[in-house]
Amino acid sequence: MARSLEIEAGVTVASPLAGDGRVIAGALPAGRYVTLHHVGAPDTLMGANGFLQDWAASQGLTFDVSPSPQGDRWGSRLEIYLTDPCEEPDLSKWETQLAFRLAD
Repeated sequence: MARSLEIEAGVTVASPLAGDGRVIAGALPAGRYVTLHHVGAPDTLMGANGFLQDWAASQGLTFDVSPSPQGDRWGSRLEIYLTDPCEEPDLSKWETQLAFRLAD
Protein backbone atom coordinates (compact mmCIF):
# COMPACT_ATOMS: atom_id res chain seq x y z
CA MET A 1 0.00 0.00 0.00
CA ALA A 2 1.12 3.52 -0.72
CA ARG A 3 0.25 4.80 2.77
CA SER A 4 0.45 3.48 6.29
CA LEU A 5 -2.67 2.05 7.90
CA GLU A 6 -4.29 2.73 11.24
CA ILE A 7 -5.36 -0.66 12.56
CA GLU A 8 -7.09 -1.76 15.74
CA ALA A 9 -6.84 -5.33 16.99
CA GLY A 10 -9.56 -6.86 19.11
CA VAL A 11 -10.73 -9.99 20.80
CA THR A 12 -14.22 -11.21 21.58
CA VAL A 13 -15.21 -11.11 25.25
CA ALA A 14 -18.30 -12.42 27.05
CA SER A 15 -19.27 -9.04 28.50
CA PRO A 16 -18.07 -5.41 28.28
CA LEU A 17 -14.76 -4.63 29.97
CA ALA A 18 -13.23 -1.40 31.23
CA GLY A 19 -9.98 -0.20 29.73
CA ASP A 20 -6.90 0.23 31.87
CA GLY A 21 -5.02 3.00 30.07
CA ARG A 22 -2.90 0.56 28.10
CA VAL A 23 -5.90 -1.34 26.73
CA ILE A 24 -8.83 0.61 25.33
CA ALA A 25 -12.23 -1.05 25.65
CA GLY A 26 -14.74 -0.58 22.88
CA ALA A 27 -17.46 -2.18 20.83
CA LEU A 28 -18.15 -2.58 17.15
CA PRO A 29 -20.72 -0.16 15.80
CA ALA A 30 -24.16 -1.53 15.08
CA GLY A 31 -25.45 -1.45 11.54
CA ARG A 32 -25.67 -3.43 8.35
CA TYR A 33 -22.52 -5.17 7.16
CA VAL A 34 -21.57 -6.83 3.88
CA THR A 35 -19.62 -10.01 4.58
CA LEU A 36 -17.46 -12.46 2.66
CA HIS A 37 -16.10 -15.79 3.88
CA HIS A 38 -12.57 -16.23 2.47
CA VAL A 39 -10.47 -19.38 2.48
CA GLY A 40 -6.81 -18.89 1.63
CA ALA A 41 -3.47 -17.56 2.74
CA PRO A 42 -3.28 -14.07 4.25
CA ASP A 43 -1.48 -12.76 1.17
CA THR A 44 -4.66 -13.44 -0.86
CA LEU A 45 -6.83 -11.19 1.33
CA MET A 46 -6.10 -8.07 -0.73
CA GLY A 47 -7.82 -9.69 -3.69
CA ALA A 48 -10.75 -10.79 -1.52
CA ASN A 49 -11.11 -7.23 -0.17
CA GLY A 50 -11.15 -5.88 -3.73
CA PHE A 51 -13.70 -8.47 -4.81
CA LEU A 52 -16.03 -7.55 -1.94
CA GLN A 53 -15.76 -3.84 -2.67
CA ASP A 54 -16.36 -4.37 -6.40
CA TRP A 55 -19.37 -6.62 -5.70
CA ALA A 56 -20.90 -4.08 -3.31
CA ALA A 57 -20.47 -1.31 -5.89
CA SER A 58 -22.18 -3.46 -8.53
CA GLN A 59 -25.13 -3.84 -6.13
CA GLY A 60 -25.37 -0.08 -5.52
CA LEU A 61 -24.22 -0.42 -1.89
CA THR A 62 -22.25 2.34 -0.17
CA PHE A 63 -19.79 1.73 2.64
CA ASP A 64 -19.42 3.71 5.85
CA VAL A 65 -16.22 5.42 4.72
CA SER A 66 -15.17 9.05 4.47
CA PRO A 67 -12.09 10.76 3.05
CA SER A 68 -9.49 12.39 5.27
CA PRO A 69 -6.10 14.00 4.58
CA GLN A 70 -4.46 10.73 5.66
CA GLY A 71 -6.70 8.59 3.41
CA ASP A 72 -10.03 6.83 3.73
CA ARG A 73 -11.45 6.39 7.25
CA TRP A 74 -13.77 3.43 7.59
CA GLY A 75 -16.56 3.38 10.18
CA SER A 76 -16.03 -0.36 10.58
CA ARG A 77 -14.06 -2.68 8.32
CA LEU A 78 -13.15 -6.06 9.80
CA GLU A 79 -10.98 -9.02 8.98
CA ILE A 80 -12.03 -11.73 11.43
CA TYR A 81 -9.49 -14.55 11.58
CA LEU A 82 -11.39 -17.78 12.17
CA THR A 83 -8.48 -20.23 11.98
CA ASP A 84 -6.06 -20.97 14.82
CA PRO A 85 -2.61 -21.20 13.19
CA CYS A 86 -1.55 -23.65 15.92
CA GLU A 87 -4.28 -26.04 14.80
CA GLU A 88 -4.02 -25.47 11.03
CA PRO A 89 -0.50 -24.75 9.75
CA ASP A 90 -1.54 -24.89 6.07
CA LEU A 91 -2.03 -21.23 5.09
CA SER A 92 -4.16 -22.17 2.09
CA LYS A 93 -6.82 -23.52 4.50
CA TRP A 94 -7.04 -20.46 6.75
CA GLU A 95 -10.52 -18.95 6.98
CA THR A 96 -11.21 -15.23 7.32
CA GLN A 97 -14.49 -13.36 7.42
CA LEU A 98 -14.49 -9.89 5.91
CA ALA A 99 -17.19 -7.56 7.23
CA PHE A 100 -17.57 -3.98 5.99
CA ARG A 101 -20.20 -1.71 7.50
CA LEU A 102 -22.61 -0.07 5.09
CA ALA A 103 -23.53 3.63 5.22
CA ASP A 104 -26.91 4.41 6.78
